[in-house]
Amino acid sequence: MKRACFATIILLVFATTLSAEKKDVTITAADGFALKGTLYSAGKIGPGILLLHQCNADRQIYDTLGTMLSAAGYNALTLDFRGFGGSKNAQFPDLASARDKMPGDVDAAFQFLTTQGLVNKTVLGVIGGSCGVNQAIQAARRHPEVKTLVLLSGGTDGDGEMFIKNAAKMPIFGAASEEDTNAAASIKKIVGLSTNRDSQITMLKGAGHAASMFEKEPDLQADIVIWFRTNLPVSGYAVLPSLK
Repeated sequence: MKRACFATIILLVFATTLSAEKKDVTITAADGFALKGTLYSAGKIGPGILLLHQCNADRQIYDTLGTMLSAAGYNALTLDFRGFGGSKNAQFPDLASARDKMPGDVDAAFQFLTTQGLVNKTVLGVIGGSCGVNQAIQAARRHPEVKTLVLLSGGTDGDGEMFIKNAAKMPIFGAASEEDTNAAASIKKIVGLSTNRDSQITMLKGAGHAASMFEKEPDLQADIVIWFRTNLPVSGYAVLPSLK
């Protein structure tokens, strides 16, 4: 994606000045398990965005991006998958113990997000990194209100690939780093399958894996926000404290 320097500066200013109504939340899964998340409110009605982390991190890896999205007018929710961050206990200490619970837990996060008063539940986006890529795509299969996906360094299964191929109305933004060979190939394949003419891919070099790329390529976060502003429109920006 072409870097938009002025837009990047504006977004960063909003992100640093916004008293983002950022709060930690508890999301109850279908089996009663308490999932932990963070809600970044725009302070106004706008689309919702769910951020799904990679499996070598937790929701904190999206903290800056969540703030930037809320500054840009989106109500964003990060989720700790079961077995990660604040969503682990003796029964579910890691990914291996909780992998089968992922789809249901993502659905619980969707339910939580769409019941927030400021979320336009008919217009949603999802960001997925690494293992979260497949979860993001499968969530879009189950939730037609998802209008666009941002996918970082990951792949999907045959059903996910078929969905992408047939989802002509859903633009996809993919990103990966060239040396992250398998993940890069997977992202290239997914974006290549998309029949939406607005879908695009950003390939980086030496940037790392999934959301960890933000550390070496911080402009990627601004690119993602600009992507949503283009493909998941919202009127205006968030309400700053002095204007409330």
